[in-house]
Amino acid sequence: MPSIVQELSGHRDLGGLRILLDCPFKATVLREGPAQDSGPGAAWLAYLCPVHTVDLDGWPGAADHADDGTMPCGTVLDYRSPEGRLQSHADLWLTPLTGVDPAAYGGVWSDFLDQADRVLLARVEEAAAAGEDSPLQNMLASMAVARQRAAQGDLGVAATALGPCETLAQYL
Repeated sequence: MPSIVQELSGHRDLGGLRILLDCPFKATVLREGPAQDSGPGAAWLAYLCPVHTVDLDGWPGAADHADDGTMPCGTVLDYRSPEGRLQSHADLWLTPLTGVDPAAYGGVWSDFLDQADRVLLARVEEAAAAGEDSPLQNMLASMAVARQRAAQGDLGVAATALGPCETLAQYL
């Protein structure tokens, strides 16, 4: 018998595992994201505790399903295309953090990531010039991998490389 995750994902391969919330609680709800653009299954599945089920009521979920604490709250199984995952990173944290909008780069993810990296590096250098440490420093290595892989056309690895940055962005 297939698990609920297999059923909701349309039996597709997992594209990314993301931690979108810093929450110490176990999930009680598995929120099914909207349908995939193409093919069967949800775009993502998010594990949420009772507090975040209410707090994140605006997340465009298709349905909520009971969960018995199989994952920590904030864990997201992402089944979207690499481009969809990159757009999600941009929407959730990268554009708000840098002010760089991927739409300005006409779908060229490597150019978008290069510019976002320039902004992060400039902020790190400004902090260093002021004698301060910047938490953005911790993002630079992952951003470098994302930029390099996007330039090589491997958007899947580029999107995955942004995962640690997304986790760090929660603390900013």
